[in-house]
Amino acid sequence: MPGSMSWAPPGDDFYRMKHFSLDDWLVYRLWRISQEAGFELEAWYKKEFGLSATEWHSLAILANHAPLSAKELSKILDINQVQMTRTISRLLGENLVFRNTDDTDRRRVVLGLTKRGLGLYDKIAPKAAAIEKKMLMVLTAQERSQLDALLNRLESLFRN
Repeated sequence: MPGSMSWAPPGDDFYRMKHFSLDDWLVYRLWRISQEAGFELEAWYKKEFGLSATEWHSLAILANHAPLSAKELSKILDINQVQMTRTISRLLGENLVFRNTDDTDRRRVVLGLTKRGLGLYDKIAPKAAAIEKKMLMVLTAQERSQLDALLNRLESLFRN
């Protein structure tokens, strides 16, 4: 069939002579799960708080990793500097984040959550956790542990 391809890692009979199917591709399957769970959360916080996905992700990252520079935050979120600048401007305008000079390096400007930003994070994070809990309820405790270990191994392939 034109345009189809097959490949097989050495010794892996599962893939041998199998046509590539996007529906069966692990990366696509993980992306679909992420999208479905993310869409549910995104629809809720957009309606309730008027946040974009990038704005929520910024709040969540800063809640757990602040202080961060805009450059560090954009790298974590994998967005370009223009998107990051727009996001920070909106979050600053809504008094959800603050910008300060780093105490240890006066040349560096860092971001953190304001009290209002932390309050908003505290309202959204439980909803995100509830969506994850709903997804994981179909797995046993052992399966959840195995899934976590397997995801850690896969993630390690892409860490620098």
